Amino acid sequence: MEGTLKKWVNFVKRWQERYFILNDDVLIYCDYQGGPVKGQVHLKVAGIILVPEDPLRIIINTGTSELILRANNITDKINWVNGLKQAQDKILDTKVQVQFEDKIEDLLSDVWMTSAAFDETLSLLSGKLEQQPNLKMMAERLETLGKNLKNKITLISQMIQEEKSKLQENGTIFESFALRSERALSIDEFYPVDMVITRLMNTQPIKYKNLMNNPVFQKLKFTKQDRRDRLPFRKDPNEKLNIWQLCKELIGKDLTRFSVPIILNEPLSMLQRLAEQLEYHETLKIADSLDDSALRMCYVMGFGVANYASNIDRIKKPFNPILGETYELITTDFKFISEQVSHHPPISAGYAESPHFQFWANTDIHTKFYGKMFVVDPQGLLHIVLKKSQDHYTFNKCITKVQNILWGTQYIDQVGEMKFQNRTNGDQGVLQLIERTSKTQYEIKGWVKDKNNVEKYQIHGYWNDKLIVKDARGTETTVWRRHQLPPESNWNYFFTDYAMQLNYLSVDLIQSIPSTDCRLRPDQIALEHGWVELASQEKHRLEEKQRARRRQLQQTGQVHLPRYFEEQFDQNTKERWYK
Repeated sequence: MEGTLKKWVNFVKRWQERYFILNDDVLIYCDYQGGPVKGQVHLKVAGIILVPEDPLRIIINTGTSELILRANNITDKINWVNGLKQAQDKILDTKVQVQFEDKIEDLLSDVWMTSAAFDETLSLLSGKLEQQPNLKMMAERLETLGKNLKNKITLISQMIQEEKSKLQENGTIFESFALRSERALSIDEFYPVDMVITRLMNTQPIKYKNLMNNPVFQKLKFTKQDRRDRLPFRKDPNEKLNIWQLCKELIGKDLTRFSVPIILNEPLSMLQRLAEQLEYHETLKIADSLDDSALRMCYVMGFGVANYASNIDRIKKPFNPILGETYELITTDFKFISEQVSHHPPISAGYAESPHFQFWANTDIHTKFYGKMFVVDPQGLLHIVLKKSQDHYTFNKCITKVQNILWGTQYIDQVGEMKFQNRTNGDQGVLQLIERTSKTQYEIKGWVKDKNNVEKYQIHGYWNDKLIVKDARGTETTVWRRHQLPPESNWNYFFTDYAMQLNYLSVDLIQSIPSTDCRLRPDQIALEHGWVELASQEKHRLEEKQRARRRQLQQTGQVHLPRYFEEQFDQNTKERWYK
C-alpha cells in the first residue's frame, strides 16, 4: 500500500506532503515518490490513534515519538487506518504475555489525552495570535500542558528503555509490551469503531463523540452479522464470589452511595431483562387464535411463567439503567421499547406490540438481603391484550430467592402465587410456584376458573421444563415448553440464545439505535468482553455522572420527564403505570 499523506513538520512548515509506503510491518516515507527514504516506523511497537476533532488525522505513536498525519479525504483515511491495523494484526501474536502492561498503558493513555488537549489548545491559539497578542490565560494553559506532556513522555521513555534492556538480553526487543491483537480476520468481516461511525459525525454528532472518545469502544471491532452464538468472553461458570475483591471495591468508597460491584453483574440491563419477558411470545400468538377463553388464559399463564426458565443459574444481577436510558428491539414478530422512567425508586417501563398482542409492564423491584439469601419482590402488574378477542389480562410476578450468596452452592428459586385475571370477561387463574425442598424443585400447580368460579382447567408442571393443562374430560395440553439452551451456555452467563442477542451490537445497529440505548453502555460492553477493571471504572463514571445530573435537577427545581412514556393512573387496577 502506498500514497500521499500530509505530515506535520513543525510550526513554521506546518503540514507538508510526503509519499508513504507500507511494506509488511514497516511504514516508510519520502519527500516525493521515488525519493530517498526520510524516515520509518515499525508498526509492531506503534499505537494508532484517531482524533475525533479532526476526522482526517492519524497519529502513529511509538512510545517515544509521534508521527502526525492527515489524509486527503475520509476514504483515504479509512483505507490507511485499515491497512495499518491489518499489518499489525499479521505480526502481533495473540499469545504474547504483556509485562508492565498496566503501567505502560495507563501512562500512554494519559499522554494521549494530554496530547489531545495540547493540540486542541494550540490549534485555537495559533489562529488568533496575530489578531489578539494578549492571550495570557491560553498561553499559561499551553505551557502547563506542555510541561505535563514532557514529564509523562520522559517517564514512559525511561520505562521503555528499562524494558528494552531486559529483553535485549534474551535477543528480543519490545515484545513484552506489544499491544494485544484480536484473532486475524478479514476486513470484510470485522470493522474498527472509527470506520463504522464516521458517517455519524454530521448526522449524530453526540453519539459520534461519545463513541470515539471512549476507551472501551476504541478496543472493539464490529461485524455485519445479525446474530451471534456466544459472548466475546468465556465466563467461568464455577467462579466463586471473591470476598477480598469485593472488599477491594469498597476501599475508599462512600458506603452511603455504594453501588453493586461489577463482579456481581451480568452484561445485560434491567431494560433488556424486561425485553426477555417476550422470549416466548409465540404462546401469545397461539392464545390469540383460540376461541376457548379459558384455554386462552392457560396460554397467557404459560407466557407469564416462561420467563423464569430463562433465569435458571443466572445469579448475577442486571445493570441498573441510567435515568433516561432506553432499549429498542425490533423482530419479525414484534416491536419492543423500554425506558428508565424513574431513578428513585428505580422503575423501567416497557411496551411491545405485534399483530396478535399488546404487552406493557413496569419493573418496580423491592430487594432484601438476609445474609446468605437475596430476595427480589417485584411490584405491580404486567398487562396483555389479545387483539382478536380484545381480552385484557393482568398478572403479578412471584418472589425470586437467590440462595447461598456468600457460601455453598448458589441457586435461584421462584416461589409464591401468580394471579392472572381476564379483566374483559372475568376469567381468573392462579399458579402456585412451590418452594424448593429435598424432595421437589421447580414445581408448579394451579387452575383456571370462569367468572362464575367454575373450574375449567387444572394446571401442573415445572418452571424449568413445561406447563401442562388438563380439562374436565382429562385431556392434557402442553401450553408452554422451555427452549433448548445453546451449546456452552454455562460459559456465557447461562444466557439463552434469545438473551445472547439482546446486547449484541452489529455494524447496522450502531448506526440506527439512539445514543441512549443501553447497547452503547461502555461498562456493559467491557464486562461482556471480560475487561473487568475497565468495566468497573466506566460503571463508576456513569453513576457519578447520573448523581451530578440529579443534583442539578434538584438545585434548579426541574423534574425529569420520560421521552417515550407517560405516567398514568389505572382506575381498574388502582395502580400508577407508564403508557
